[in-house]
Amino acid sequence: MDRYVGLDAHAETCTLAVMGPSGRRLTSRVVETNGRALVEAIRSIPGRIHLRLEEGAQSGWLYEILEPQVTEAVVTVPRESKGAKDDLRDAWAQADELRTGAIRTRVYKAPKHLTGLRSAACAYRLATRDVVRAKNRLKAVLRSRGIVGDSKVYDTEARTKWLKELPAGHRELAEWHGRELDRIAPLRDEAEEWLLKEAKSHPIIRKLGTGPGMGPIRTAQLVAIVGTPHRFRTRRQFWSYCGLAIVTRSSSDWVRDKRGQWVRAEVRRRGG
Repeated sequence: MDRYVGLDAHAETCTLAVMGPSGRRLTSRVVETNGRALVEAIRSIPGRIHLRLEEGAQSGWLYEILEPQVTEAVVTVPRESKGAKDDLRDAWAQADELRTGAIRTRVYKAPKHLTGLRSAACAYRLATRDVVRAKNRLKAVLRSRGIVGDSKVYDTEARTKWLKELPAGHRELAEWHGRELDRIAPLRDEAEEWLLKEAKSHPIIRKLGTGPGMGPIRTAQLVAIVGTPHRFRTRRQFWSYCGLAIVTRSSSDWVRDKRGQWVRAEVRRRGG
């Protein structure tokens, strides 16, 4: 007998709602957000269990410990709810949508052997983003006083000559941004070494690196994010997810014709 279980997870407690194949509400209970307690609660449910939980901070951990205990485990995007809302109501709604097949978007959860690579890729992405932000803030201070600096402004020793051109108040802010950049940049380099180290344990990354324009960093990030291409229904969906699909954006599309009238310009579109 099939049992459809909706799990509404929170930091301290999780609400379980169990529904039968006919839509009858069988039982519900509140369980502590504890791995052992949740596994015992799932094991106490008889029949073939179909479990649904929503994407969130704990969804990866919950999927990892509960997926071996059930026939089917589904992670979905949180839906927009209207009207009254509480944990038990949400759990019943999750179980009913799983029973009726009304789920629109499922969230892919990568296998456990990619955990280290995904963590390294996340650290590298965040560190790179922070370095770019620190550089932009430093140059923004210079531009605010009409000073155009080149890439040497990011160097600790060469930065002094640019800072001397700033008035006192702005110079202190630029010095602060410079110190911030000097501390973040080594962390970015450390994250890059970590990512390359993790990439060595995945042979598929070396194979992808033989393609044109696919360096070690890009291939490691691709595998960490995608996991497996077999989770996509078509190749076009896979290309779009990886950012390889063709996207055309244009602006200032109006030009004058021979009569001096404003007409929309032809936008050259790429193919293939």
